[in-house]
Amino acid sequence: MKFAYVALLACGLALAAAPRKSDTQELSLQKAVQTETVDGDLKSAIEQYKKIAQGRDRAVAAKALVRMGECYEKLGDAEARKAFERVVRDFGDQKDLAETARARLAALGRAGAIGQPSGITLRKVWALDHGWLQGAPSPDGRYHSFPDFDTGDLALRDLVTGQNRRLTNKGTWEESGEYAEVSVISGDGKQIAYAWYNKEKFYELRVCGIDGSNPRTVYRDKEVGHWISPYQWTADGKQILAVLMKAKKEWQFALIPAAGGPVRVIDTPSKGPWHPSLSPDGRFLVYGAWGVNGPDSDIFLLSIEGGQEVPLVRSPAEDVNPIWMPAGNKVLFVSDRTGTRGFWSIDVVEGKPRGIPRLLKDGVGGVGGVVRPNGFTRQGAFYFSTSTGIGDVYVTELDTVGGKMLREPAPASPRFVGSNSAPSWSPDGRRLAYYRRGDIYDEKPPTLVILSVGTGEARDVPVGLVPQILAPVRWFPDGKSVLVSAWDSPKRDQVAFYQVDLQTGNHRLVRSSPGPGPMGAELSPDGKTLFYNTGGEQNLWGGFISCDIETGKEREIARFPFMLPESAWTEMAVSPDGRYVAFRRPIDESWTALMLVPATGGELRELYRIRVQSEPKRHGGLSWARDGRNVLFVRGTGERGMPELWRIPIAGGEPQRTGLSAEGMRIVAAHPDGRRIAFDSGSRSGSPNELWVLENFLPKPTK
Repeated sequence: MKFAYVALLACGLALAAAPRKSDTQELSLQKAVQTETVDGDLKSAIEQYKKIAQGRDRAVAAKALVRMGECYEKLGDAEARKAFERVVRDFGDQKDLAETARARLAALGRAGAIGQPSGITLRKVWALDHGWLQGAPSPDGRYHSFPDFDTGDLALRDLVTGQNRRLTNKGTWEESGEYAEVSVISGDGKQIAYAWYNKEKFYELRVCGIDGSNPRTVYRDKEVGHWISPYQWTADGKQILAVLMKAKKEWQFALIPAAGGPVRVIDTPSKGPWHPSLSPDGRFLVYGAWGVNGPDSDIFLLSIEGGQEVPLVRSPAEDVNPIWMPAGNKVLFVSDRTGTRGFWSIDVVEGKPRGIPRLLKDGVGGVGGVVRPNGFTRQGAFYFSTSTGIGDVYVTELDTVGGKMLREPAPASPRFVGSNSAPSWSPDGRRLAYYRRGDIYDEKPPTLVILSVGTGEARDVPVGLVPQILAPVRWFPDGKSVLVSAWDSPKRDQVAFYQVDLQTGNHRLVRSSPGPGPMGAELSPDGKTLFYNTGGEQNLWGGFISCDIETGKEREIARFPFMLPESAWTEMAVSPDGRYVAFRRPIDESWTALMLVPATGGELRELYRIRVQSEPKRHGGLSWARDGRNVLFVRGTGERGMPELWRIPIAGGEPQRTGLSAEGMRIVAAHPDGRRIAFDSGSRSGSPNELWVLENFLPKPTK
């Protein structure tokens, strides 16, 4: 059964107590946020915020006023200033919100965007119901390229008529494992360059006409085909700026001839580059880099001819995704330095920054959102794509005999809707642990939350670590502490496992991983044994290790060829009686298998084989039913490949559908009562699915 997560606020968890008035006011706020960020209906959201601001809970009322002011900003309405002024005047006791309001008032004074004749407008152009918006606008603003998620074809949307047209015709996912990804339209509007994942399982760069005619491959090299992303055409239309990546994460900036021929490698950066952009005169390149200034990112400028690199923007904030503005004397970038994401610019003179960054437009991208620049048109309109990052933890019930879903899923908690993931039940089933995301890229540490099912009370645990948000916590038998998988180095290339006291947040190291690769760990039911995968390198062997927590003694319980990329995400789950470990591993490039192995090691047994090509990147959710006789797993078999929960008996037999299907379903946890199921669902991290345009903020172009 398809589950529409955008309606999540309409559901209530029957397990929670009836909400207090303050909870109701908070829930109304979350509904208004949904109206603003998911529906994009700013005017309706403003009316909701007005009502909430009249409530008794001063903290919630102040939040509503701040968000209302931000909505007015997006609409270019001078009422924004009044909303912020009211927060400063009437809610001084809400220090953080009052400070935010003061910052917004100061920004409005600097930018002069509200109540003055600049006429800056921000409007949503298109919202995808699924898939990604990895493309670019045409120079005249008529079209926008994108990958058609239903088929994997390159496609073009007419922004005037709203019609979509596929430019390639590769067939269905079942017929072909090929697909298009990032694309960019040439400066004359006649050609499109696009990344193509081919039948040989690596990326190449292709070019075709704006109507799909004359498709051709202009670059293919298996050695650097682990990933290719085109970002920009040069002004003369002869070359394409792209990022290439080798299998061992060696990045390259390259200029690829549109007619084919030798590639020019500009640089091989070591900082993990993202979103490069060439200056209009072709002399300089800017790009964002992760992990340069702590966990956040900074922006750098590179001279094309001399190769000299200088920092352009460095701050404790997240500064990402730069793009040159049309005049060539400024760089636009995305930053969260005000507490919300916004567009900023910095002047550049002869390859060096001049002055300080200036705010152009704040409050873009929604809650926990990703903002990706797509490009400028000749008229100076700036198109960008966003993802609100909406996703949450839900609870439903399954028939213990037939395994079918008995009721519609409901949010586990009304608090921080759209920001929760990775659920895990306590041994007694009275509490549910999950993470509240700090940031869609996990650049800011997520928060561990413990929800009391009986009362609905949610308590934050001050862990003091940077957890792997993709890996749920595992409970120790006494229910007083949990196992947390966390990054053990600033580069986030090493994982360690910690025992965290739920009362104090204090943690102790249980085990450091032997190398990169592990994605979380499992605990035996008695809390004495740790299980984790060993990772590895391509063409080598990987497997699973059991480790006695008290003695540190390790034992290999399974071994198999390590194959990228699937093995990097190998999952496992320990049975409720601790006798078996179920896991998923690749068989070859076309198939993965659900496997079973004794927890003490022994013969591997295959439960079920799944064809990878028919389900690209759409499997996960490995868990056990509480009876210990069935393994639960997620497959992309629902409508349009929607993730769907299945179960398979370990004694043998065919898998069975449960009827539970939800977008982005990833982590599944079975309650000790055998009936309730908790899972997370929502749009996938880093997947832009709305197209917006910012207009009237640049000087009019000269003819």
